Amino acid sequence: MASQPVRVGLIKDIFAQPLAYALEKNTIAHPFTLRYSSLVENAQLLTAGEADIALISPIDYAKNSMEWEILPGLGIASYGVTGAAKLLFKKGLINISIIASDLRFPTEMVISQLVFLEKTGDKPQFIAHGVQPGIIPEKTDAVLLVGDDALPVKTFQEGVFDISEEWNDIVELPLVHAVFAAKRDTISPTTAAVLMQAHAYYSEHKNEIIQDLSGARGIDHERLNIHLNEELRYTLDELDTDGMKEIFRHCFFHTMLDEIPEIVFSQAASADQSRMN
Repeated sequence: MASQPVRVGLIKDIFAQPLAYALEKNTIAHPFTLRYSSLVENAQLLTAGEADIALISPIDYAKNSMEWEILPGLGIASYGVTGAAKLLFKKGLINISIIASDLRFPTEMVISQLVFLEKTGDKPQFIAHGVQPGIIPEKTDAVLLVGDDALPVKTFQEGVFDISEEWNDIVELPLVHAVFAAKRDTISPTTAAVLMQAHAYYSEHKNEIIQDLSGARGIDHERLNIHLNEELRYTLDELDTDGMKEIFRHCFFHTMLDEIPEIVFSQAASADQSRMN
C-alpha cells in the first residue's frame, strides 16, 4: 500500500517564500500535500492531527513543548531592522494602551508587550481587529503589522517601531519568527531533507525567484531582495536557539508562560543533517 503524503502547513506571506517557493512550484520532487493557513492555525492543525509538520510561532511551540519537536536548522529569524514586524502608532502619543492585531502572529504580539514592559513598565493590551497597512483602527493607539502587512510601511518614520530592532536592543539576540514543528518523534529524515532541499533551491535560484515574486506580488524588486536576503535569515543556529530561549525566559518572568519550556529538536532530522554535512 502506498504511503500517505506528508501534510505540511505553510503560510502565504512573502517572508516565508524562501522556505516554501520550491514546494509550491514543484521545482523539486516532494511527497507533501501543502496546506496554507496562519501560524496560529497551523498550530491548531498540528494539535488536531490534521498536519504532520507545520510552520508555527515559537510561542505556540512553547505552549505545546511537551508534545512537539522542532526541525533543527530551518525557520525564519531576524536581527536588527527587518521590516517583518512593525508597530504603527499615532504620532505624538505618549502612552500606548490598546493595540489592534489580526492575531495571526502570536510571537510578535508577545514581543511587542515585552518591549513595552522592559522599556516603559507598561503592558499594552491587544484587541482582535482586521488590519491594513498604514491604517490605525479607531479606538486603538496602534496596530501591529507583520509579514505582508508590514512590508509596505516605511520603517524610518515617526510613529513606527520595528519590533525586531526594539527586541534586539533589549536582549542582543535574534528574534525567531517561525519554526517547523511536529509531534514528538514524527519528523522523518526524508521530510527533513526535502524541506532543507527546498530552501537550498531558493538559495541557488534566488535572483530569478525574487524576480518572479516581485512581479507576482507587486513588490519592488530591490526592496524584496534586501528583505529576503539581508534582513531575514532562514538557516537557524545556536544563536537563534538562544533567542527563542530568551523569549521564553522573559515570558516566564512576566507571568506570560507558566514555565520555561525545553526546546526539543528532532533527533532523526538532526542525524540525517549530520550525514549530509
